Amino acid sequence: MFKYFLCFVFPIFCFGGLQAQSPRDTVRLDEDWLTVMDESDSSLYKGFHLDNFEDLSTWKQVDVPHNWDQYGGYRRQIHGNIHGYAWYRKTFKVNQQSTDKRFYLFFEGVGSYATVWLNGKKVGFHAGGRTTFTLDVTDAVYTDGRRNILAVRADHPANIRDLPWVDGGCSTERGFSEGSQPLGIFRPVSLIVKNQVNITPFGPHYWNDETINEKKTTIHQTVEVRNTTSTNRALTLKTTVRDRSGKIVAQSSDEKAILPYVTQEVMLQDLNISSPHLWSIEDPYLYAIETEIWESQVLLDREVTPYGIRTVRWPKGLKPVGENTLLVNNNPVFIHGIAEYEHKLGNSHAFSDQEILARVRDMKAMGFNSFRDAHQPHNLRYQHYWDQHGVLLWTQMAAHIWFDTPAFRENFKTLLKDWVKERRNSPSVFLWGLE
Repeated sequence: MFKYFLCFVFPIFCFGGLQAQSPRDTVRLDEDWLTVMDESDSSLYKGFHLDNFEDLSTWKQVDVPHNWDQYGGYRRQIHGNIHGYAWYRKTFKVNQQSTDKRFYLFFEGVGSYATVWLNGKKVGFHAGGRTTFTLDVTDAVYTDGRRNILAVRADHPANIRDLPWVDGGCSTERGFSEGSQPLGIFRPVSLIVKNQVNITPFGPHYWNDETINEKKTTIHQTVEVRNTTSTNRALTLKTTVRDRSGKIVAQSSDEKAILPYVTQEVMLQDLNISSPHLWSIEDPYLYAIETEIWESQVLLDREVTPYGIRTVRWPKGLKPVGENTLLVNNNPVFIHGIAEYEHKLGNSHAFSDQEILARVRDMKAMGFNSFRDAHQPHNLRYQHYWDQHGVLLWTQMAAHIWFDTPAFRENFKTLLKDWVKERRNSPSVFLWGLE
């Protein structure tokens, strides 16, 4: 069975029921996958035939998130990871009469390399499992009720030399396996249905500077818009800020022209809020910022983002609080933090939404007010809950060993941008850590 969500804050989280008339649909594809693994340490797969899936008798049925590595890294072995590759297969049906829709597969984490086919067509490849990736599958998906066959190959070979978060590239230094890497579809998968002009994944960007105070706040904003059509589009971009009760506290409207077949970041008007309610550890207050794309009175897309207004500073030497004191909204904060590998015995990185929330509540109940990703970007639900529960996040992106090659440099820069883009709107983020 599919789970339908008519919202897109982060592709699964709704905010206050504001999206009852959403122009996009998000379908969770977590249930009823088949998978099989080969531990032979072969190179990345180069070919594909639908006939590979004729005999499924040896495959096991799983739900994703799923991971073949049950986390051997806790033993701190030199090779604490499972090396090899795994196939995943799922079928689903789509009944969509409209011919002007775009269909996107949204993967939140496949380790460490992902190659994806839909109905026998290769639709994409992604290197690096710790950030999300989105594939436009409009030309491959069946929308007339026929069965779609989605196939994913996840690879984690030995001696990786072009990704930052690997087990030291199979280094001989004992301990590098403690961060054990995932092999599988270890985070959720969704099918997102949008209009031909739409907001890109993590496209809205909101930020405030240190000039804010309890009397007035200015929020700057941009949004990334994709035009998949062959014509110029004259658009109206509307932004609405609502407080926790749903009351509108700020709005803006901008007229923008988008060229054919482009993805464009658009600068929008500033949003001014009087007497803002600031986000803090003690009072993690979140506004809802709603960004919409309109054309000739037709709503093309809408996205709602939780946003907390706050300042974070280390004003060295400032008296009377002394040196190097963290100030949140100009109030000193003693950081009482904890770090965690994104692991559990038995299924490694594959966490359900409920398991992540349980960990968040445990850490909050123990009195911690800060959390550090150890040592790679964690599941985005952590961040969602830190925002809600008032926990400061030190997010990390690690490269245990730097391979000075063009491929490593290119992947590192790509994944670095993804890491920041996915987390830039979060009020809980107070440190960005590069290891």
